Amino acid sequence: MCRFSSVLIFLPCSASNISGTTSHRKLKCGTVAHPPGYPLFTLLARLFIYLLPKLSQAHSVNLMCCLLGAGACGCLCITVCRLAGPGPGAFLAGGLFAVSRLSWQWSMVAEVFTLNNLFVGLLFFLTASFHCAATATQRWKIAHWGAVCCGLGLCNQHTLVLYILVVVPWVLYILYSKEELSWCFLVSLGLCFLAGFVPYVYLPISSYLNTARWSWGDQTSLSGLLVHLLRAEYGTFMIMIINVLSVTHLYLFYSAGQERTICEHVLDATVSLSSF
Repeated sequence: MCRFSSVLIFLPCSASNISGTTSHRKLKCGTVAHPPGYPLFTLLARLFIYLLPKLSQAHSVNLMCCLLGAGACGCLCITVCRLAGPGPGAFLAGGLFAVSRLSWQWSMVAEVFTLNNLFVGLLFFLTASFHCAATATQRWKIAHWGAVCCGLGLCNQHTLVLYILVVVPWVLYILYSKEELSWCFLVSLGLCFLAGFVPYVYLPISSYLNTARWSWGDQTSLSGLLVHLLRAEYGTFMIMIINVLSVTHLYLFYSAGQERTICEHVLDATVSLSSF
């Protein structure tokens, strides 16, 4: 219900053209996007362009992001349902997330953030389901689905690792405390995690075919693929340089006041000062 309501809110407001420099580069490229490649988003975008031939490419991908944003809201709603039971609180949680400024903004245009929100929502739901699981079999299934979700999510945006670094140790600790953890189990989880990276096979194939007028480098070699995957041109594991990071924290501190609590303001101020 929450997801359906979010779709009704998002779709009429979807942008019909390219909006933003990043979405412009992704749609113009058509095959290999800028580092780290975003293969899952690119494949989904090509699918929606194929399914909606009467719309422009930009409008098709923007509609896809509306649906992804609605899916993220639905995941948050069912997560609350799983933890606290169905009720108005779950609908309120999903609804407030849908109309929050940044969630709304990135659900209107072709950007990877809505797909990342969807994977975070799925990770939350799987974590809640794992917590509520009553049997070892249920925990086994949920853990493996979670491993696949983590791999696929990292195919979209590497920042998901911030959630994975918290959730995975907790899951392993729970399994260990219940004496359900074994080497075979770890190997199967690892294989499921690696299976989530299958979309990255698209990068060397697309680079080899070279069907796009604009593309990013040559990913047909292992070194070229690793350079692209690890964002070597930008600085591996560095999204921004320190000076830009400082300015960004100050910007967020002053521009997002309506969505932040006093504690969040204090945290941003502390991080901003420490960045100088």
